[in-house]
Amino acid sequence: MVEWIIPLTDLVVIGLLLLIGGNLGSFLNVVVHRLPRGESVVHGGSHCPSCGSAIRWYDNVPVFGWLLLGGRCRDCGAMIAARYPLVEAVGAVVIGGVAAAELLSGGRTLPGAAFGVVRPGADNLLLRPDPLLIAVAGLHGWLLFNLLLGAAVEADGRVVPARWSRMALGIALAIVVGWNALLPVGIGLEEPAWMGQGPGRGLGIAACGLACGALLGVSSTPAGRQGLMLVGAILGWQAAACIALLRPVVGWLRAMLASLVPPDPPAGDGKNADGTTGEFSESIQSVLASLEGELPSSIDPGSSSLPEPGPGAVSRPETACDRGPFLARLVDPIALYLQRQEFPGGDLMVATAAFLLAWRWLWRAGAE
Repeated sequence: MVEWIIPLTDLVVIGLLLLIGGNLGSFLNVVVHRLPRGESVVHGGSHCPSCGSAIRWYDNVPVFGWLLLGGRCRDCGAMIAARYPLVEAVGAVVIGGVAAAELLSGGRTLPGAAFGVVRPGADNLLLRPDPLLIAVAGLHGWLLFNLLLGAAVEADGRVVPARWSRMALGIALAIVVGWNALLPVGIGLEEPAWMGQGPGRGLGIAACGLACGALLGVSSTPAGRQGLMLVGAILGWQAAACIALLRPVVGWLRAMLASLVPPDPPAGDGKNADGTTGEFSESIQSVLASLEGELPSSIDPGSSSLPEPGPGAVSRPETACDRGPFLARLVDPIALYLQRQEFPGGDLMVATAAFLLAWRWLWRAGAE
């Protein structure tokens, strides 16, 4: 059994990182719901807006809770949009997956002489952790979290409030200026003497990246522009330029995938079938079913998963959605966003994740 210890340890660590990513996606659902409304993302417990019942802690399991418990409120039976487990799943795959690749590889996905010098594997990560590598993975997780936030808010037809964007950018700048070793690459030119290896180096690299991201995103949506600025500040101007070129490729691949998904989600409440207008949660609910009465347009998603109605739940008429396979409720929202003609925020998030996974192989200018 000794030979199984190392791979099992790797699997456990990967599972933990995916779980962390899923929980970040669950928290992101809270942020997406409350932030544009000016509500606190910290205070106030999550509850069902249909009946006001508090969401139980054991209904908070990312993705699986929604699947196992039917995607309905435990108390009143109100349907919960499939958007919430989808965001959690994306958070798990994108944030948790990139963190697992960076940490378990010992930094071999990252450029720069400071990374890829330790033995890969979860055992080495746990027994001899590299603070620099852990900090870099955390910083990249912060970047991906904000890109996913921008994509989700953009899909709602809204804009991330300026105060959140300023806070996210300010945190990133403070971190890279205070610890410039988190920036694996420099500005790519002969750096002036004043930059050295102190805060000046971090400020110079971040400023160049920020300016490049702002320039490349000038014709994009707010989510795309703010995202590219954050990418440039954290990864440098080279990464911002590369990701800006990669984003249309991701959009083309998304269109190719959309051709493999036959369902054409119907428009509802004045929304286009491609989902280019209208609120995210409402557009998904229009795809799922038309229940008697008004569906809650925005479930406060402290939990993505709400179970079957309790004994006192109000019975509802059977709908086509109720008669169909439960997992089919996830197909239409996926098709909806694959078929969107313009989704810069989502394409930027995927392009950034792909870039981070292949950064060392894309970087050919030499280690700093």
